[in-house]
Amino acid sequence: VKELIENSLDAGATQIDVQISEGGLARIVVIDDGQGMAADDAVLCFSRYATSKLKTAADLHKINSFGFRGEALASIASIAKVRLLTRQKHSELGRLVVLEAGKIVLVEDAGCPVGTRIEIENLFYNVPARLKFIKSPRSEALAVENVMRMASLAKTHVGFSLTSDDKLRFEVRQAPLDAPLGHERCLERAIASLGEASRYYLYPFAAKTDLLEISGYVTAPLVTRRDMRGIRLYVNQRPVEDKQLVQAVRVAYRSLLEVGRNPICALNIVINPELVDVNVHPRKSEVRFSDASRVQSHIIRLLSDFLAGTPWVKAFAPSVRVAIADIPNESKLSFYDAPLNKPATNLAPAMYTAAVSSNLTRETKVISYPSLDGHLRYAELKIVGQVDATFLLLEGSKSMIVLDQHAAHERVVFQRLKDELQRQEIKSQRMLFPLQIALSKEQALALEEHGNKFAKYGFEVDLFGETECLVKSIPADFRAQSAAEVILDVLDDLSNHQRVDSLDEMSDHICAQIACHSSIRAGQTLQMEEIKALLEELDKIEYGAHCPHGRPVMRAIPFGEMAKWFHRS
Repeated sequence: VKELIENSLDAGATQIDVQISEGGLARIVVIDDGQGMAADDAVLCFSRYATSKLKTAADLHKINSFGFRGEALASIASIAKVRLLTRQKHSELGRLVVLEAGKIVLVEDAGCPVGTRIEIENLFYNVPARLKFIKSPRSEALAVENVMRMASLAKTHVGFSLTSDDKLRFEVRQAPLDAPLGHERCLERAIASLGEASRYYLYPFAAKTDLLEISGYVTAPLVTRRDMRGIRLYVNQRPVEDKQLVQAVRVAYRSLLEVGRNPICALNIVINPELVDVNVHPRKSEVRFSDASRVQSHIIRLLSDFLAGTPWVKAFAPSVRVAIADIPNESKLSFYDAPLNKPATNLAPAMYTAAVSSNLTRETKVISYPSLDGHLRYAELKIVGQVDATFLLLEGSKSMIVLDQHAAHERVVFQRLKDELQRQEIKSQRMLFPLQIALSKEQALALEEHGNKFAKYGFEVDLFGETECLVKSIPADFRAQSAAEVILDVLDDLSNHQRVDSLDEMSDHICAQIACHSSIRAGQTLQMEEIKALLEELDKIEYGAHCPHGRPVMRAIPFGEMAKWFHRS
């Protein structure tokens, strides 16, 4: 189905309808309104290695089509019964071609609409040994549906439908060719692909550099998955499962998510075809870039700058934040905010079937964390008090807000350290007596290899003998008793083969460790002035919704929800 859909897209189809029976094993029908094929090509297309998508050898270095090898139709025809009906716009009659087990049994003229209809019956009927590797019809049908959802998100100007065992399972309507990301029908596809749980947390996103353009949809880090299937990526509108690109997305989210959770997004990376090789995987699901690290760096920069705006926190309702600036070498983006106060209307509810919804959202975690109401800033909330010397109670206009004082202060300190590090302004204080720390052999080796990394964070750490170190300086305002914990934690991570690379993950990790050990602790009683100061600091920083380890800073309980507890109307 994937190969046939891609052929339809390459043929310029604006509507693709798929029908399957018994998960596709009994029957597959793909109908499109594309340009169709000439009579001779209708026969030739079943020859091995035949393709109409390459004109010259040079085209191999700048592939813009989905399929190009020409093997799909020949392979499909060799293990099934196939019937092809196709007509071009200028032809009065179309051409019918029938094959069994790869052999042509009928070729004749036939009346048919413009476009192509291909029917496949009795898949693997002549190679029954292959059938034992096929999953259940229900699983195969769901796989077909996921393929169509992925394709539909890349080509929003094309309508798609899937009928399985005579029941409509998936249908999306065409969006205008130049429709913006926030268009109702584009949002319809994004929600269909990413899952119903993303509906109220979806943010269209677009930005570009001199190397690439990136556009699509990200969800607030309040909605996450345990696995990485929620990260949907495309390169030049081709769905890919590329580990390097997935890692770039995860790095951009790295200080926003709880440990063990992954983001949900759908992003298309547009890059010069000459800079990417799409012919490195049999299913073309992986790609190879001429400069992969540079591509990663640009993706991380653009996505991180967008996420830094945390629109899910700072606005009354979710907002659309779209980058509109061209930035050849700059990391700063200009954004505009447009309210998205309610989900797209008139979405076809029938497309969210129970089976698909279960598959897409079963592992999805939604944190109850609405935007601060009434455009209120943290410092504008009414302070009710402190509970268990750990949580701060705040009153908004519509909700009671519970703030984790350690997580909140940890984010403040972390952001300040990051800013100071970027400006190279982290100050160091000399210890009156050096702190001596015992190390394991692995930690000592990590210090020997990476000891110079500590200096820029305000630490002066020297190896002392074979399994000890001396700490002579620590960051200003840092608690001396926490120095050993931070240094040992970082050395443990370094000794566990976490490499310090261009993505600068270790920088965030060290800042997070320092922030954790120098922040207000749980169980620490705060005075009113200290609480006010903390709230004011939260208003000054980015990513104020989460601590650097990804835990939420606060939760909100709507007054209406509280009223239900006591059966009040």
